[in-house]
Amino acid sequence: MLTKREFVTMSIDLNLFFLRIMKEHSLFLQLGFTPRDSGLGAEAASLRMGFEDLLEDAVELANGTVSNAALQSQQITTQYTMEAERLTRFYTGVPIDSEITREESMLAPYEGGMPTGLADKVERLDRDAYQLTGALVRFKEKLLENIYACKLFTFNYPLLIDHVLREAKLFMQLLAALVHGENIMRSEELVNQEVFWNRIMAEHSKFIAGLLDPTEEDLIDTARTFGKEFDMLTAEATAATKQAMNISRVTNESMRETVKLRDFKEAGTKGILECNIQSIIIPLLGDHVLREANHYLFVLSTYGRPV
Repeated sequence: MLTKREFVTMSIDLNLFFLRIMKEHSLFLQLGFTPRDSGLGAEAASLRMGFEDLLEDAVELANGTVSNAALQSQQITTQYTMEAERLTRFYTGVPIDSEITREESMLAPYEGGMPTGLADKVERLDRDAYQLTGALVRFKEKLLENIYACKLFTFNYPLLIDHVLREAKLFMQLLAALVHGENIMRSEELVNQEVFWNRIMAEHSKFIAGLLDPTEEDLIDTARTFGKEFDMLTAEATAATKQAMNISRVTNESMRETVKLRDFKEAGTKGILECNIQSIIIPLLGDHVLREANHYLFVLSTYGRPV
């Protein structure tokens, strides 16, 4: 069983990362609908605002409770997040509360002690996040069902919707484990995380290739190469789960390739923000996938270590 301190810190780390991710998933879905489906756009907007409220709650609980490793990882925000939000707000007209981003940049890490009642407040946050993410999962599943039946058009790839659906389900799984007192950072779970996140990194690479302007041939080729590399790493990690192989070699290779992909995503995000790359990539999407690479590196470096 987790101590109260472990439960609080793991929960806060998890929520600060994933609530922002879920908020942005809702935004990307919202922006993908045609005028005919404005009702679905409004539903996505309502989910987005719900996640924004929960993220604000998480930030209020996080000062002095978030781990230093999570803050240093840049999985919560990056140096590009504020500008990516500003540009996305400018391009789309959708309101985005960047005050939350500013507050996150000033968070202090855990330094000892645990205020009375804090664990109960964090558990309520976990339960609220689970409920709202469940609503988002059902919304995504409804979209996919209609897309596959050719009853709905969206500018988001069907694979992208399935991709964000899997991320939401992982968040719910981890929240449930924490509320039941389970350690979500057990070293024996690392291989499952590698299978999951290597697949996510492969799909990010393919989405990037598909959203770049056709004139960006070198960047498209690089993104496709990353996609193939992570497809192979996904297969290797999957084989390790079935054959009880030593995962260390795969983990080391996953880390090396994720660092390279992270650097590629960072250069791409910077290029989009500075208007040096032609694409149909929403600025916040660039920062979003960069944070997910940072999160995966955080996972690879902290699993099995003390909080």
